[in-house]
Amino acid sequence: MNEAQGELVNLFAPCLGAYSPRTLRGYMADLAVFIEWCRRARWTWLPADPLTIASFVDDQVSRYCISTIKRRLCAIAFAHRVRDLPSPVDAQAVRLAVRRASRTKPSRPKQVGGLTNAIRLKILNACPKTLAGVRDAALISVGYDTLCRSSEIAAMRVEHVTIGSDGTAMIIIPRSKSDAAGNGRVAYLSPETTTLLKRWLEEAPRRKGPLFRSLHLGRVSDQSLDTSSIRRLIKRATKRAGLDLSSRLSGHSMRIGAAQDMLVAGFDAIAIMQAGGWKSANVVLRYVENAATKELHEKRWRSLNN
Repeated sequence: MNEAQGELVNLFAPCLGAYSPRTLRGYMADLAVFIEWCRRARWTWLPADPLTIASFVDDQVSRYCISTIKRRLCAIAFAHRVRDLPSPVDAQAVRLAVRRASRTKPSRPKQVGGLTNAIRLKILNACPKTLAGVRDAALISVGYDTLCRSSEIAAMRVEHVTIGSDGTAMIIIPRSKSDAAGNGRVAYLSPETTTLLKRWLEEAPRRKGPLFRSLHLGRVSDQSLDTSSIRRLIKRATKRAGLDLSSRLSGHSMRIGAAQDMLVAGFDAIAIMQAGGWKSANVVLRYVENAATKELHEKRWRSLNN
């Protein structure tokens, strides 16, 4: 551990348990870049002067996209809040530097590909009848129905699932990125997804613990799949289905694809927000914008021509 890492570990020690480990790791990685830059320039990083941060932004724009720069500014602001210091990121000099960067390198945010229902059905048809194939089919369908992130899928537990007599199921999502307090939300599974999930639970009989588990030597382990394993699982399943989409898909793709399908089907932003646990309509619209636009225009053309 180098000096900067040790400094950040001590800085964030009070935050353990209040923020997810992944969030803290992200802040630390971005702050390490800022600390190294300040040391080369022989400037103080905490507290940081607004002009120092403005110079940092001006320097970064030649090598990094604006979203990366803004993310690093969030990390700098967070470090100051931890020390109860006023945030220099809010200063006018920094705001102007960000505007300069935005005008110098305008770019649209890259959109992860959506795993829509049409893609999901092709993937399911290609899933083998093996233990891994049964698990993959259930996981992808549950992720699509619940509009969950990969981190939420990884956190699902068997005891959170209630299978109804009507062939559907209910699952509790205990915590999410936008629900740090852990109020949770309820999602429902279609009869098809419920059937796939029941088959997985029969193959991996567990009454409690992680819902989706890793496999070792063809056997179900006690360990939950982590987010990176879920991403790899999705890419493998897509390639197996003969779809040239693996480079565009991620652990968020089922969430995005389901939201796109809902928009094309005529659901409004409020309904999509409720289904996926979003807090901001702007985020929803950005998620569905790219892949759903063509379908929406086609639907409009058909409506106007009838």
